Amino acid sequence: MIKTQKYNSTGILSLMVGVVLCLTQGAVIAQTLERPNIVMVLADDMRWDYLAAMKANNLVKTPNLDALAAEGTLFSNAFVTSAICTPSRTSILTGMYERKHGVTFGSKSVMTEEAFANTYPMLLRKNGYYTGWVGKNHTPIGKTEKGVGYKSGVMDASFDYWQAGHGHLTFYPKKNHSIFKNAEANNQIDIIQETIDGFMNADVAEQTAHRFLHTRPKDQPFCLMVNFNVPHSSSTNSMKQLSDDPELYRSAYRDQMAQLEPPADYIPYEGIKTPKLPKRVYNGEYLNSYAWVKTEEALKENQIRTLQTVTGMDLVVGNLVEELKKQGVFDNTIIVFTSDHGLFHGEYGLGGKTFLYDIDLKVPLIIYAPGISKRKVVEELCLNIDIAPTLLDFAGIAIPEGMQGRSLKPLLQKTDKKWRKDFFSENMFMQQNYPRTEAVRTKDWKYIRYFDKAKDQHHVLSLIAPILGEEPIYEELYHLKTDPYERNNVAGQPANQTILESLRKRCALLLTEAKGDAELPPTYIEDMDNEKLRDSVEVAYKRLKTLMSQSKKDK
Repeated sequence: MIKTQKYNSTGILSLMVGVVLCLTQGAVIAQTLERPNIVMVLADDMRWDYLAAMKANNLVKTPNLDALAAEGTLFSNAFVTSAICTPSRTSILTGMYERKHGVTFGSKSVMTEEAFANTYPMLLRKNGYYTGWVGKNHTPIGKTEKGVGYKSGVMDASFDYWQAGHGHLTFYPKKNHSIFKNAEANNQIDIIQETIDGFMNADVAEQTAHRFLHTRPKDQPFCLMVNFNVPHSSSTNSMKQLSDDPELYRSAYRDQMAQLEPPADYIPYEGIKTPKLPKRVYNGEYLNSYAWVKTEEALKENQIRTLQTVTGMDLVVGNLVEELKKQGVFDNTIIVFTSDHGLFHGEYGLGGKTFLYDIDLKVPLIIYAPGISKRKVVEELCLNIDIAPTLLDFAGIAIPEGMQGRSLKPLLQKTDKKWRKDFFSENMFMQQNYPRTEAVRTKDWKYIRYFDKAKDQHHVLSLIAPILGEEPIYEELYHLKTDPYERNNVAGQPANQTILESLRKRCALLLTEAKGDAELPPTYIEDMDNEKLRDSVEVAYKRLKTLMSQSKKDK
């Protein structure tokens, strides 16, 4: 059984006494890594400002993550390229923009086995790594006699050690995921203690990691991927504060309710007078699962649950580090912690994600790599698509040409003097009223453009429509240097027309680069047996090939 911690609701600082010290107990940092082990920890919907080390939230307690950042590198400008679950997680695996990998949320697109073979965990396994995946999977892969995507069984069978559920786990996962059916208890922590996986909170990950580390072949390097489903609303909304839940998930932080304040730009739903976006662009409706942003009372309750689950994840990191140290492999292990995207807490009256404001795009990112100087803060613009090439680079494995991200290793080692000055982001989720959106962000400026929902097509056509000439119906321009919270759209001001036009052109260029080639995305595409759709796709991609070929000649 895994030993659980007791939490005092009047003093979160009392939790994990001494655990923070586990990172500073005299470990000798290896100067070079021989086939390093890799631990990749991914949070779900965690905002960048819920990491205490970012010094933007006075309440959240993440002592183990803070200690990891102090021993490693903290990235102050880390972003995702797609601010929604499946595309972002797929981008992390592939090192590609959504525009290229084509796994768009809500489109029923499924990554092919060939594309999956070129993801970083599969390349690590091919090169001798023992691989483990625990927690949540939200990337549909493969097509077999069993079914398509999550039902195919491809991903489950592709890891040496698989203990995960497809889709959302909820806070009490046993009911919805048969992989956890043998757990004796129904509450979260007891399931954690009994099973090798369950809901991805602190103790689940601890037990899973312990069993993984103790059963793996000792002559192989390993890559363990820990994928949380917190603080996603599917989990926090389902928390019931049951009598047998640990104190952390029942009472922690609740004594600080009075100190909780809504974000500075919070607008209750009924108080929206001027919507952030015009109705013709976005009608303001979002999923009921994010309805808690509509009132301050409901928002505070979710903030409490978010604080609780983030602190729970922090305990995972502490336990993992402690176990790595016990086994003597900490000094040869790369540890990455990040999130798939951020989340609106009612700023501008908005809820959920998919938008290309920094609230959704910016994420926490920590990389601990032995041999890299301590207490570094990297301010350059870094992306989720950089993670895959970074891990392959550290493992000494050739980075596939198709990966669009860049290894962060030279940046960490201060050997790369030229780094990106801007980046492209996108939303291709077309359901539930969300508009297709594209953006370019520099350190000082953000340009966002929106497309007409009336012109939404099958996703393989919408992926390339702007390249073929579809015009946006609305634009935003924010001067981040003077307006970091993106409050004032200055696209219409005469003084900004030069920078606006420059970023328009840059967006068009980066869009084409994000698509990468003129081929259909490497996915199984629903409805392609429809002759009309097939003909439309053939014509559109033939045009795309002509345009991209001409563009290369012009260069």
